[in-house]
Amino acid sequence: RLLAMPFDVYGPDGEPLGHGTAWPLHPTTIDLPDVANELQRAHVVATRPSGERLQASTVLIDGENQVTLEVGWSSPREWLRWVTPFRSVGHLPGYDDREPLPGEPRRIGAVWMTLWALQDGDWKARDLIPQELERGKGARQVTLTIPEAPHMIQVGGDEVRWRLVSLPPASKVRIALTRRAGDDGDAVDVTVGRVDPLNELLMSYLASGEMVEAARLADAWQAADLALYKKMEDPVSAAAGAYALLKLQRLDGRRAWVDNLVNWFPYIADGPIVAAGLALQRADANPKTVREYINLAMNRGLPIFSLGMSVLVQAMAAVHRGKKESKKFQMLYQAARAYLQARAGSGAYFSFFGRSPAEPSWEPICGETASPFSAASQQPPLRSGPRSNAPRPRTVAPAIERSLEHGASTKASDDLLRLGLARQYNLPAIDGLRALDEWNAGPDRGQAMDAAGRGLNEQRVQNAFTVFSGEE
Repeated sequence: RLLAMPFDVYGPDGEPLGHGTAWPLHPTTIDLPDVANELQRAHVVATRPSGERLQASTVLIDGENQVTLEVGWSSPREWLRWVTPFRSVGHLPGYDDREPLPGEPRRIGAVWMTLWALQDGDWKARDLIPQELERGKGARQVTLTIPEAPHMIQVGGDEVRWRLVSLPPASKVRIALTRRAGDDGDAVDVTVGRVDPLNELLMSYLASGEMVEAARLADAWQAADLALYKKMEDPVSAAAGAYALLKLQRLDGRRAWVDNLVNWFPYIADGPIVAAGLALQRADANPKTVREYINLAMNRGLPIFSLGMSVLVQAMAAVHRGKKESKKFQMLYQAARAYLQARAGSGAYFSFFGRSPAEPSWEPICGETASPFSAASQQPPLRSGPRSNAPRPRTVAPAIERSLEHGASTKASDDLLRLGLARQYNLPAIDGLRALDEWNAGPDRGQAMDAAGRGLNEQRVQNAFTVFSGEE
């Protein structure tokens, strides 16, 4: 059932006849209403988490009617099968290493990965040593065991925009890079999932706003409530279940479970994010309580799930006090909005464009670990080549470098500088307030932050793992 996909059945004029959930290994049977006896045709429609619609039809006759819905379950290699609910891999060469379809295949270029871990409030690059490494034409898969701490994987390349993806902690995780079927955008698609995938499909539907499909999956598996109940065995699934129940407005009776999710797993930011969202659903919502949960979440790092950042920003907007807002909260709010604006896709796990976990970027960048260039300046498809004259990409605070160069700040740029000094140079958000004062204090302003920024770049380069060498 982990590869389930909800579907609807419609009559020839679009009238709904029924719905169900399909699994790849077994046929699914549903009973149509009596009115279907008077119809000549039925249409079956399913929706991928990406929003892609799939459709098949059948002529209705007396008795059983069969229809095959091609949803792309087929995979050229068994180790890629888990990817198929999220994206098609049927265009890749199979076990016989057959050549791809006629036409010159798009060049993948060099692609690299860097593993980041949050330790004592700072993001540090770590050696990436795969437990398993699968290789095929146009496809790679890396398997890692992630400990109980926030981790992110960064992926980039000649024709792949630099992005970071949250990895579920205390889990064995697979990261698949597969050649993209089309010529637009990146040369490869990035898919992240656990070896025991319990929630990725449900959370992908929630993150992309496909609430009907998410609700049907939750009902079919009874997954959300059960996952939250079994939080000690699998806190990542508990967080996913809590999000599902929150969005489906069914979490109010599980407040004690949510409190335990917050208190028992201090390495997961999603617990207090869910708690903040739940507190806002109360008729007597207490802004002080919501703000306490928000501060707790921000101190824990970034959410695991993509939906988490949306819920966090919504909660912050709901309790924001406008011009009366404190500098600390304003800075946290702008930092969260910057991450949300830099979001890359709507998969299950939170992903954003950026140079490092501390540097989300409004303008995506490409290139080798030490030689980034602006992806926005390139018309799709992305093509590699000399970038010496390309403009430098903007980060969360575009004014920061100009202000540092001019050696002075103005009142109008202070908010951007606070945010920039915190996120551009890998400082905890609140430290940006103090850093601004220090930066304005003397002739050495900015040197320490510049050194911290260079340190992140050096870590990324030193710990990069080559996935594609550029020969495909």
